[in-house]
Amino acid sequence: MRKLVVSMNVTLDGFMAGPNGQLDWHMPYWDDDMARATAAQLSNADTLLLGSNTYKAIAPYWQAQQANIYAARTDVDYADMMNRYQKVVFSKTLKTVSWRNSRLAGRGIYKEIMKLKKSPGKELLVYGSGKLVAALNRLNLVDEYRLWVHPVVIKKGRPMFKTRLHLQPYQTKVFGNGVVLMCYELNTH
Repeated sequence: MRKLVVSMNVTLDGFMAGPNGQLDWHMPYWDDDMARATAAQLSNADTLLLGSNTYKAIAPYWQAQQANIYAARTDVDYADMMNRYQKVVFSKTLKTVSWRNSRLAGRGIYKEIMKLKKSPGKELLVYGSGKLVAALNRLNLVDEYRLWVHPVVIKKGRPMFKTRLHLQPYQTKVFGNGVVLMCYELNTH
């Protein structure tokens, strides 16, 4: 069965975004080492699961990056994967999606995810998409969390976790910029 992995940038105090969805705390830490690590992570997947806000935010950017002659090589390779991979968008507001290889989820979250998990392929990867992640957490559908913990405290915002989970760490990587990638599996004991 395929694994469902949530990859999320979070602040040291556990927020995935500011009170109004701001991510201004995240970008100053982005560097080439993180770009290589996220590309390696993405290469282990072939399907992206997105909420409507994340879809609307990233679709135009990654579609344009692939044709951007000034883009860094790592961005072009990443854009190729982002554009080529299947994207399943969970939304109550969007009526259509136009990003190549995208489709709206057709059934309830649980049925859709179980169908995807049982289908052949690589990892199912969730980027951002806080409301979707909260729903996946409530339904116990996440197999792994890869938290990119940034050395910044914002005091208030949108919390990463709203439900109690017991997690088992399996890997940690510290980047030179102070970001720590903390990888956890769901502890079922």
